[in-house]
This record gives sequence, C-alpha cells and structure tokens, in this order.
Amino acid sequence: MSLERRPDLARVPLSSATLGTVRRMLVARLTPDVLNPFGRTPDQEALLRRTIGEILDEPELELDASPGLIAAVEAAVCGLGPLQPLVEDPEIGDILVNGPNEVFVERSGRLEPTTVTLGTAREVIELSERIAALAGRELSVAHPVVDARMPDGSRVNAVIPPVGGPYLSIRKFNRLRLDLVPGGRHGRSWVGAGGLDAPMADFIARLVAAKANILVAGETGAGKTTFLRSITDLFDPSERIGVVEDTAELALENPDRFNLETLHPHDLAAGDADARILDVGDLVANALRMRPDRLIVGEIRLPKEAFYTLQALHTGHDGSATTIHASSAEDALFRLELLARQSMHDLTVTDLRTYIARVFDLVVVLRRLRSGRRVVRQMTAVEGLTGAGQYRLVDVFRAESTTGSEEIRFVRDEIWTPSARLLTRLELEGERWS
Repeated sequence: MSLERRPDLARVPLSSATLGTVRRMLVARLTPDVLNPFGRTPDQEALLRRTIGEILDEPELELDASPGLIAAVEAAVCGLGPLQPLVEDPEIGDILVNGPNEVFVERSGRLEPTTVTLGTAREVIELSERIAALAGRELSVAHPVVDARMPDGSRVNAVIPPVGGPYLSIRKFNRLRLDLVPGGRHGRSWVGAGGLDAPMADFIARLVAAKANILVAGETGAGKTTFLRSITDLFDPSERIGVVEDTAELALENPDRFNLETLHPHDLAAGDADARILDVGDLVANALRMRPDRLIVGEIRLPKEAFYTLQALHTGHDGSATTIHASSAEDALFRLELLARQSMHDLTVTDLRTYIARVFDLVVVLRRLRSGRRVVRQMTAVEGLTGAGQYRLVDVFRAESTTGSEEIRFVRDEIWTPSARLLTRLELEGERWS
C-alpha cells in the first residue's frame, strides 16, 4: 500500500480548529482502544469511521462526509497522519522518520525511501508527542527521548531537540508466522522462502522432538523471533510452555503456555518504581516455579538474563530455546560467555565454557541478505570443549554463496554424527539417528 494509491491521506483539507473539534467529539463518544491507531480491529475501524461520518454531517460542521474525507480525518485525528498507510501496510516492518521530508521503510527486509512527507519539523514533533501520549508517556523538552511499546506490541522511539532530530522510529509488531516446510497451517514456510532446505528442516524438527536446547543467533532483523516461533510450533501440544520476554513479541499458539513480560518504571502508575522493576532474569527465576516443560526466553541481553537462563536450562528444562544478538555460532557463545561471566565470576573460563557447552546442544545462526531474504547461515552442534579449552563446534549444515551473488546452496557435513549426550536424548524420545 503506497501513498500514491491513497493520495487523500496526504493532507487534510480542514483547519486545526475543526480537527480539534472532531477530536473532542470522538473522545466523548468512543473508548480509547477504538481511537488507538495500533492494532485496531476491523469492527473498531468500522465503528470509528461511522462515528467520524456522523460527526462531519452534524450541523456544527456541515461537511461532506465522503469516504476520502473520513479516511483523511481519521488519519489526522486519531491515526498517524501521512504515516498511517505505512502502519497499515503488512509488507512494511519498520518506519523511520529522519526528517519531515525523509521517511524510510523496511519492506521485505530492505530499506527504501518513500514519497511520504510530514510538512515541517514541528509536525514531526507533534506526531511524536501524540504517539507518546497514546502509550501514557510524555515527550517534551524536559523528556526529549521516549521509547515505548504500543498496545499491539509495536515499539516506538522518538527523539526531539535539544537531543537531536526530530526523529521517529516505529518497529511494527512482527506477526509473520512461517512453517518449517510447505503444507503447514500458516501457508508460508522457511523451505518455501529459501531460508533453509528440507534436510535442514527435518534435522531441526528431530532435535526439537529430542528436547535439545537451542540458541538462535543473528543480527538485527535476521529473523530470530520468527524462527523461534517456528520452533515452538513443533512442540507437543501436551507440553506446558513458559515464555519470558522483555517485550511481548512471540505471540505463541501453544495451547498450554504462560507469558511473562518485564515491568519497567514507566509501566507503573504509582509506588517506588525502582524498587518494583521486574526484569527478564527475575521472570526466568519465577517461571521455574510455574512448572514449564520447556522454557522460551525471548532474548538474552544482560548478565542477569544470561545467568538465570543458563541455570534454568541446566536444571532439567530440556527442549528450551532463546535468542542472542550475534553473527556466528562462535560469536554467539562468546557473547553469552561474556555476559554470564559478570554474574558467574567465581568460575574459571574453562569451567564457564564447560557449563555453557553442557546447556546448549545447537546454535542456529540466521542472516539477512542484501535482497532482504532471511537464511539459516549455520546449524552448529556444540560438542563440549577441545583440549585447549575452546568450544568444539561442528557445522552440521551451513549456507554457502558465490562471491557477489545472492545464490545460496546449503551444505551438510555428511560424516557428522551426534554426540553421546545428543544420541541419548534422541533415543529417549524414540528418535533413531541414521
């Protein structure tokens, strides 16, 4: 959905005073969830547009309530103005405003400029202030930076002078769901999209069934969250899944699950915020008391998160998974080690590496190509340590490309066999390796 196909949303042919009147009348008639531009349901959308039409037809305004004007008023009064079509476009993941006339989007994994304009820097600031207010936050000279989560899970970051900008970044909630192989209930798959091949999909499915612990790594936008969702679709429906996230993004579909989300100071209406913050580490510790069969941690970012996740996975919660920001299996384990060392400083380097190597069985590394295509770059087995104290890693599968080409072929290590520990897990779950 491009602005060229929705030209009526570019500018509203009404004065600020008239728009203010419409806004006040809407607030008096509709609930906040209907007025919020993020995550509005079709029924709420229909109710909102019908109410706007009724208001425009009233004697106080006596305006022609054409579909074009109703859509434009909606975007300006309780939407995101010229950005609203970008928010509604399912192909767009990120909206990045560098200035009134510099709006970029990420579409299908690639950044591209748009023809959208916001008029002046003042309009960018006012739009940012309105979005911050929707999240119950203040954006002002006294508070020139806001990072907030919207009701649908989208993340908004706004920066205004004197810090810089004005800049506005919107990371839309990722609703993409992919099966591993074609023919699943989601209609799209990693194999079909060229992210991996059928033998890789079969391999990961067997390891998930055998309750291997998996670390998913990748750079920003590589598809870590989407791949983690795909893994959870393979879990036995009878298993109880515990999900811990800094921001609710996974939206798992497993029937028996519980979701825990961190509590930040700005989420609290009253009380001593600093004394009541709950982070991922706290929630992982609490999740263990809620009898999960498997534990999913959205992402490891901090030392406390690394410590509690390693402890949880080392104490019998096999078949769990988490993600970490890294570009290779080696970097993923090294970053995890650096984070964990700050909370486990009594351990020697070798002991800590041994601990980590006993927790994770597989590291899956994803990469986003220049074309926007996401691929599994490595599926790497973790097989303890070498005599020199380094991680013993084997790329069971890896993606190879010709220099300067987007053509990818997936290569398997034909002589690799599972370690004794992984073989035991496979046998316990009735999986025979061949």
